[in-house]
Order: sequence, then C-alpha cells, then structure tokens
Amino acid sequence: MDTRAKAEVLAKRPYLVMTSIEETTDNQPIYFARVLELEGCFGQGETREAAVKDLRLATTDFIESLLVDGLPVPEPTPLFNPTLGTATQGAFTFTTIKNNNRLQPKQSQAYRDEYFLLAHAGQ
Repeated sequence: MDTRAKAEVLAKRPYLVMTSIEETTDNQPIYFARVLELEGCFGQGETREAAVKDLRLATTDFIESLLVDGLPVPEPTPLFNPTLGTATQGAFTFTTIKNNNRLQPKQSQAYRDEYFLLAHAGQ
C-alpha cells in the first residue's frame, strides 16, 4: 500500500473534531475545524460543513506527511461511557460524544463540550 493510500485509511479513523466560529483579520466570521489528536491539523470555511470538508482533506495530507517523515500517527482518543447523538448536515454526519453533558477522554481528567466524531458519509 502506498503512503497516500495508507494515509487515507488512517484519516478515516474516529478522531475527535472541534468546530468553532472565529474571525478573519478583517473581522469577518469564519468556521474553523480541527482534529484534537493531530496538533496543527485544521480546516476552515464559510460554513461548518465547508470547514469540516476542508479538514477532511487536511487530515489525510497531515497524516501522509507524518508517514513520509517516519513519525508516529496519533491514535484516536479512547472514550468511555459515551451517550451518542447524531445529526446530519449536508454530506456529513456528526456524532456528538457526551457523558453527563461532558465529553470524557479515557485517559484524562480534562472535560470538553461540543466535540464530535466525524463519520465519513458514504464510507
């Protein structure tokens, strides 16, 4: 399997994604999405869906660069006791992971709100 194909497979794993609305340098709103386990991997767009679509491409590119450089690819965050909620927006299905209205990573005491796993539509 070539590096790109391996990166595409690894990018489909259930990484935690956070979205937010930020502002550009000229004070215009823009959606921002990032993979929490892949520091520096992010996407942006005029809508939440566009930001996640951009992030999906960036995740594959990011993982491919790690593989090319011989660096380890971080595993998705293990979760426990989740309550799952799903919503579909355009071509994407967002799965919210919560436990008592808080996300609980398995190996950390840090709590997070409004994070979700991205299920790639049609795959």
